[in-house]
Amino acid sequence: MACLVCGAQEVKQALDLGSHPVASFFLPEKDTPEHAVDLVLGQCVTCGTIQLMKPVSHEALIPPYDWLFAREPEEHLDQVVEQIVALPGVTTDSVIGALTSKDDTTIDRFRRKGFERTWRVTLDGDLGLTNPTCGIETVQKLTTPERMAAIADRRGAADVLIVRHILEHAENLHDFVGGIAALVKPGGIVMVEIPDCTNSLRLHDYCMPWEEHSLYFTPETFAPVLTMGGFEPIRMDVFPLPFENSIVQLARKVGLPGPVKRDQPTDASQSQLLGSYAADFEPTRHELRAKLTKFRAEQGPIALFGAGHLACAFANFLDVADLIDFVADDTPQKIGKYLPGARLPILPSAALAERGIKLCLLALSVSSEDRVIERNSAVAAAGGKFASILRASPRSIFSLAL
Repeated sequence: MACLVCGAQEVKQALDLGSHPVASFFLPEKDTPEHAVDLVLGQCVTCGTIQLMKPVSHEALIPPYDWLFAREPEEHLDQVVEQIVALPGVTTDSVIGALTSKDDTTIDRFRRKGFERTWRVTLDGDLGLTNPTCGIETVQKLTTPERMAAIADRRGAADVLIVRHILEHAENLHDFVGGIAALVKPGGIVMVEIPDCTNSLRLHDYCMPWEEHSLYFTPETFAPVLTMGGFEPIRMDVFPLPFENSIVQLARKVGLPGPVKRDQPTDASQSQLLGSYAADFEPTRHELRAKLTKFRAEQGPIALFGAGHLACAFANFLDVADLIDFVADDTPQKIGKYLPGARLPILPSAALAERGIKLCLLALSVSSEDRVIERNSAVAAAGGKFASILRASPRSIFSLAL
């Protein structure tokens, strides 16, 4: 396949995770038929970018429900806004634009600083979408130079454009970056934020791959990406977070879209990251399965907490669904449904104590773990244990002695 970033026909397959259903397609019944998609990670030999060998089409990702949402980290946004406000040419008269609802809280920060000329691309008015379940998966596909240029004509091109946690979803990266470039004035600034996959790769965390993410960047591989939109990098920062760091790049529009511009060859360490990650997959699966099998036989039942894509990845990729009794989640719309692939029932968190769970595996952000454990103290009081499915957590199931 052609690399999504540099176009080279040198994407080398590294890890085949198999075929799995889309994580947002919660099952109304345990025996509801499912459609699976292939998840195979590869890496471009030329630019080093890790990517899905076959990006999943946006049509296959449109969820059947309109109540799904994603929370992105925000601890660093005040600092990012301060950096942008300090740049030459940015004043309270500047037009601040945004691409998705994930950018609303950043726009709010600008408005609190006196920036009143703001707008955001809307699903219905700007993109003509009538399906209420459409989201990021559809916006990335519709972010093209032609469509975004028309929006810029109507709304007024942005002096500063905010684009958070969507670029990694792009099926056609060149169209997407060209699309955001069309929303920005010549000389204007774009702020793009993406997840940093470095820690997940180094820690061998197999909850990282997700059918919605076509691209898996590190700071080294992301650095030149915006040049394909005619942008010149201003600065790039990595903001440390408990599970997955955030990469934020600020760049200025200085030219026209074209091929990506790379100043230096790919560091060999990038291929080593994915090589080691792929090589340890099967040993990790076998060791985890043996650990959970032993615990279940000797101490009692196991449950997951958090019915999201992390839980799907853990149960399905690592082949441990049959060792887990259910998934606890207090989202009202999820209760009574079944986790995709694993087909585990989703029950309210009260079921953890009621059903005598002895090991609760936390499938949520590391920063939320203490709060969940405190709210479910009855589990520990009855002799139950908590562990995290994430390698980055200090209570990771992969490092805890049970």
